[in-house]
Amino acid sequence: EKLAESEASRGDELKINEEIRGAVAHNSCILDSLYTRPDQSLEASKVLKQLRAVVKARANSTAGAIGDVDPNSSRRFMLTANLIERISKALEARLLNSFTQIYSAGGQYDFSENAGHGCIDWKELRHLAQALMHFEYGRRIQKKFVHMVTISRFPELFQAKKPSDIDDDDEFDMDATRSLLSGLFHRVSDVCTAEFELIAHVFGPAPDGDPSGASEVLSEDMPLQVARALLQRVISDKQNGLQSRINGLLASIDRRGDFHAGAAKLDTFVVIHEKAAGLFHLLKEASKKMVISSGRFKSVNSDGQSIIATSNAEQALVQFLTAQEAQLSGSHRRGYLNLELRLLNHECYSPLDQLGFVLLKGEEKRTYDRPRVLESSGTETIIEEFHAPTLPLCVDSLKQKGFKEILSGILKQSVLRQPLIRATDSLARARLMFGSDSDDTARVITAIYNQMCSFYGDAFLYPLIESLGEMLSQRSPAKEPQLPFDENVPPHDLGVENFFWVSMERIHSAIKAFDRELWAENRAESGRVWDILKNCDDVQSIQMARERRASFFVELERKGNEAIARALETLSTHIRWILVTGGESMLATGGNRILHHITGQSGGPYAVPAGSSLDAPNSPAVKSLCYCLRGQFVHIQAALTPESLNTFWTALSIRLYDILVSRILAHYYVSTVGAVILGRDVDALRGVALLAGRNHSHWDNLRELVTLYMTPPDALKAMLVGRDGDINSGKGLFAAMGRDQSLVFMSRRVDYRYKTTQGFKKSGWAMELLNDLGVNDPTDGNVNIALFSAENQKSS
Repeated sequence: EKLAESEASRGDELKINEEIRGAVAHNSCILDSLYTRPDQSLEASKVLKQLRAVVKARANSTAGAIGDVDPNSSRRFMLTANLIERISKALEARLLNSFTQIYSAGGQYDFSENAGHGCIDWKELRHLAQALMHFEYGRRIQKKFVHMVTISRFPELFQAKKPSDIDDDDEFDMDATRSLLSGLFHRVSDVCTAEFELIAHVFGPAPDGDPSGASEVLSEDMPLQVARALLQRVISDKQNGLQSRINGLLASIDRRGDFHAGAAKLDTFVVIHEKAAGLFHLLKEASKKMVISSGRFKSVNSDGQSIIATSNAEQALVQFLTAQEAQLSGSHRRGYLNLELRLLNHECYSPLDQLGFVLLKGEEKRTYDRPRVLESSGTETIIEEFHAPTLPLCVDSLKQKGFKEILSGILKQSVLRQPLIRATDSLARARLMFGSDSDDTARVITAIYNQMCSFYGDAFLYPLIESLGEMLSQRSPAKEPQLPFDENVPPHDLGVENFFWVSMERIHSAIKAFDRELWAENRAESGRVWDILKNCDDVQSIQMARERRASFFVELERKGNEAIARALETLSTHIRWILVTGGESMLATGGNRILHHITGQSGGPYAVPAGSSLDAPNSPAVKSLCYCLRGQFVHIQAALTPESLNTFWTALSIRLYDILVSRILAHYYVSTVGAVILGRDVDALRGVALLAGRNHSHWDNLRELVTLYMTPPDALKAMLVGRDGDINSGKGLFAAMGRDQSLVFMSRRVDYRYKTTQGFKKSGWAMELLNDLGVNDPTDGNVNIALFSAENQKSS
């Protein structure tokens, strides 16, 4: 107080900064040596802290009673308070300067008691930190320490050229980027690990028996505060922190604005995540060591409070690091997911567009999509999913291109495989990016799988299969076939080109590859959808993925069945064209005209007059048809699975049977000679039918029924009901094929009726046979030919 009043009365300001800084000799100093001698810094700091407390208390007590205070006393108080403040600032500045000089001098971090030359003087730093803690609770020393570490230890962050300042015209080098990021993360890890240990020894509480009294000012929380401040600055500084540098790098990639830049950014996301995960793992380990090194185990009391405090401190710092990690990676995850889905969508559709196939604007489907917002566990990170638009192939455009261009374009193996390769890459990246959180991983993997099902189904395979079916004409050629076909040339395709079956085979292979490469059920450690979701143990996600997979295959099967059914219809139409149009034409046989002249019946190809040659093994129509069907079978067998082949060929066998039988029962008459040809034809067609399928008993039945045309009239009764002639004996064709069917087939004999002036009448033997059997003739009325189709035949 005297010194302050003396200074005021002289009007000559004391050289406080110079004296405390040591610029004035000690014997010439006006201030007490407590403030000017460095070895008294801790005591001086304590005294000044107490004086500032007195000043603050006096100011608070007199604030409400200014009128009652002696003006002279108030003046002395203000002068003294000002002097105390100036001395405090000067002393703190000297301490900070000394701390800076020692830290800047550097040295090896050796914290043993006998650390030698070349090691950092951590004990003096600790002494200075103890003194500085008496000034604003050590706020300035904390800021100063963090600033010194960042400037001196992280030139790559706080002094180097930012990635965002890089010329956009520079070619992006992924290897250089990886090296840059790796260097940054390793630098942060190495420096922080070393500084954590220094912080523990400089700012940590004193061990038991320490006479310095450091525990009074260096609290147990101080190392945590300093470490947190350092990490906050290094990672999250808006201008130069690790987060800012990474954002600048990503922004420099974005400014290139092309597809390759997007792919490079994806790779950069993965590198960032990979390096960040390693960094924070090392930082957490270093933080645990720092807590132990700060002396928390040196004063364990009986109730274990110090152990609890240590555990809490360690947990608090680990939680802080976890929050920093989430902040660093949260926005990157969000950006990664959107970019991943967008680029995957682009890479799927781009080959189709480049090959010149027209894409339509489809409706956005979200039936199986997860919610648009995903929240990372324990953080506030929000991840919005990109919902890829569906751009289906134009069916009309595909039909115009035809089978050959489709096969050489979008059905090339390389084109079919490319989306699957991209998708598996996406799964691998997503697993790396979100692997630490099983819930987010499951959702992201499900999103990728949904998008691929939508592309491969709605946009690609569904319209492709539909166009293949519609390219098959349902009309037979207008010109009748020139029978028999020349078997020295490739057989007629019966309206279904072999390219159709090749296309279906490639689609089938693509479907199997899609399920094998993406879903891969029961393939442990495959890194595919099923394996990842199973490891995530997310029941809801795996159930949704199963439903999406089931829906994909159900619709695919429906589309495929429609195309196969259309092929069956086309084949049936052309079978009718050969059998009916060709077989009944005058070019096929010349016997019809003679028979028509004799009986008045056109007869068809099997109404062959007696004495005609039987040198030809089959009728021209059946011979040609069998040649064509065998050629078709080769292509169909290569395209369909064994089960599908059996189903299809059985259906074709039924169609073939029904076409032949309907013509026999409604239009043809069969002579004895014609029956031989018909029997040969049935055997030939049966042989083709037996190439595949499960049940062709209808052909065996027809072989039995054809014998009705070869048998003399007087032997028909025994054939129909057995040698005993008993209609109820359960023998003969009546029992095996049915009474009505046997009689209707028998009615197609050329000698069953004859022409009179009053119309057609039954022959005498026919009337006698019917009367003898006691049955009515079903052909006297309208006959429902459908009752005798293959599906209504009894199994032989």
